[in-house]
This record gives sequence, structure tokens and C-alpha cells, in this order.
Amino acid sequence: MSVRSPLCGEARLDVSGFLRTCQLDPGHTGHHEDARGDRWEPPGVVLDRLRRRWGRSHRIVWTGRFWVATAYDPRTPRPTEIEYSPDVLEERLRTRGSVPAVPSPRRRS
Repeated sequence: MSVRSPLCGEARLDVSGFLRTCQLDPGHTGHHEDARGDRWEPPGVVLDRLRRRWGRSHRIVWTGRFWVATAYDPRTPRPTEIEYSPDVLEERLRTRGSVPAVPSPRRRS
């Protein structure tokens, strides 16, 4: 009988909403990897990137299961987006009108 070492166990929902669990050893560094070989960045790295990209217009939060973006401007057409994947969240922010319109620069005469 062989003894299996414990697994990292970090979980995420993929873009299809399926739960994926990291099969690497605990304490590994870098990306997580599931049994299919799909890799993903640690949530903290993704959160930092999303906040850099969207932080001027939205508060970005990782709940441990879902990614949430709440617009600072309450007049935004869709003030809150809740998604299971950071990729889906970014797609929604780009395409659903969640981003407030940016005024065009004034021309100098």
C-alpha cells in the first residue's frame, strides 16, 4: 500500500464553472495545476492585476470562490459584476457596459 502525500488543494472555478483543485505538493511555488494539467495563477496575483487594471473605476474583491467588481460610480449601468472566473469578470466589465464612459479629450483651439 502506497502513501500519497497531501495535495495543495487550492481550488478554483474554471471558465465553465467547474471546480478544479490543485494536485501539486503543498507549499509549491508559482502556478497551481489541476489533474488535467490546466494551470492558473495564485488568486493574490490575479487580484493585484485586476486591481491595477480596473481599480480606478471598480472595487475588485476575491471572495474565495467568486470574483466581484463593484463600480465606484452608482450611475454605472451594471454597478456590480459577480463571476466565478477572473477571465469572465474582465470580459463582462469590457462588454456589458460596466465601465463608465470616458469623456473624449477636449481639443485645444
